[in-house]
Amino acid sequence: MNKKNLRASATIVFFTVIWMLSGYFAQSEPVEYKAPVEKESVLVNASTAKDFRLPITVKAESQAFSKVDIRSQTSEKIVNIAYLDGDFVQEGSVICELDSGQRRANFKKSEIDYDSSVELNKKGLISESALVTTETVYETAKIELARTKIKAPFSGFVENLAKKGQLLQNGQVCASIISLSPLKIVGNVSEVMVAMIKPGQSAEVEFISGEKFNTEVSFISSAADIRTRTFQVEAELKNENLGIKDGLTAELIIYTDPVKAHFVPTSAFLLGDEGNVALATVVDDKVVVVDVNILIDTVQGAWITGIPEQTNIIIGGQGFVQEGDEVISKFR
Repeated sequence: MNKKNLRASATIVFFTVIWMLSGYFAQSEPVEYKAPVEKESVLVNASTAKDFRLPITVKAESQAFSKVDIRSQTSEKIVNIAYLDGDFVQEGSVICELDSGQRRANFKKSEIDYDSSVELNKKGLISESALVTTETVYETAKIELARTKIKAPFSGFVENLAKKGQLLQNGQVCASIISLSPLKIVGNVSEVMVAMIKPGQSAEVEFISGEKFNTEVSFISSAADIRTRTFQVEAELKNENLGIKDGLTAELIIYTDPVKAHFVPTSAFLLGDEGNVALATVVDDKVVVVDVNILIDTVQGAWITGIPEQTNIIIGGQGFVQEGDEVISKFR
């Protein structure tokens, strides 16, 4: 091999070594590794909001619509009691009849005197003032006689009847009368719930015996009980057959005005950042976590508000995804 060839070979070897050494010592940019993104599959329910009336259950009792003591307005002996305890009486019926002997005689005399005065006044034989005087005596005697017959002020059941022969003093009780139609259903609601209740809202009454009736709210107290901080609420029951008695234990279930709400299984709930209840939803294939308001929680699930009327709610796999994750929705 001649010298020219040796020099050429040496030159090639030199540059090859230099190239290899420069590649060994040169710092190349690190290549970032990107793992393939795998979308999580979640079970989704396409939920549509429905009208929901929140039931508010109130411990209640039946109360007579009217319950009064019928008192004598004069003093006299009882000569007749027309009914027995527990009997039903019509309005205007005579319950206790008092001795009217002297009062009847006074009434007849005053009636004759008044009739005579009217005729004499027509003939101009007595003055107008004398006529007024006899008329006053007549009307007073008429009232006194009427007070010997103590009548029912309204229809109802009589109790606590006085006894025949008893001397009934002015103001003493002849009987108590109770009206059971209509009947009041009375309960108390908390200050949290009272704002949701209005007169006219539909309600149900269920007695401890199992009997159920439909009714509506008729009254809500404007002031709270200072001891319990609750508000009295009432409903009316027609009780046409008078089968429901005064003082029975019941549950009054009041249905509030309807709101748009979703029914979801409680297993779908998440715990929000501030300890509040949330749901994972899917919008454009991405997870969106939304805080919700629970109206009522049952064994089957819960009625909630706080999300749009049409919402894709994740009901399975929500614990494996986060806000903003892309997911594959599998609809139930």
